[in-house]
Amino acid sequence: MTVGQALERAEELRPGSRISLQTRQQWLRELDGLLRLRFFARCDTKEFDHAGADRAWAEGLQDQDRLLVPEPFDGLYVHYLCARTDAALGETDRYAGEQAQYNGICAELAGWLRRSYPVRRAAQWRW
Repeated sequence: MTVGQALERAEELRPGSRISLQTRQQWLRELDGLLRLRFFARCDTKEFDHAGADRAWAEGLQDQDRLLVPEPFDGLYVHYLCARTDAALGETDRYAGEQAQYNGICAELAGWLRRSYPVRRAAQWRW
């Protein structure tokens, strides 16, 4: 999934959001940085080294930039953006639902990574 696709799908679910584009892009950067540190840094592979919104800190984020999480787990970006939007706007019930969906996809992603990629030496899974 690209940055533009994630932002577009989140906008479809939360039309007319008062959250600026720069803020939503920042959320994607932070999320990819967290996911890289939490999950992908433990994988013994270079496959994910060049993807991710966190790699575009200095140059700025473009719509065509590829996000870190592969299909079919990339839906977590949309749920994350919707959850952050709902939290920012005080929609606590909607936030809880979106966050629960995001957490479920994260758990599935962690399991898939553990099964699919060997763990780097001296790294431990904590999920």
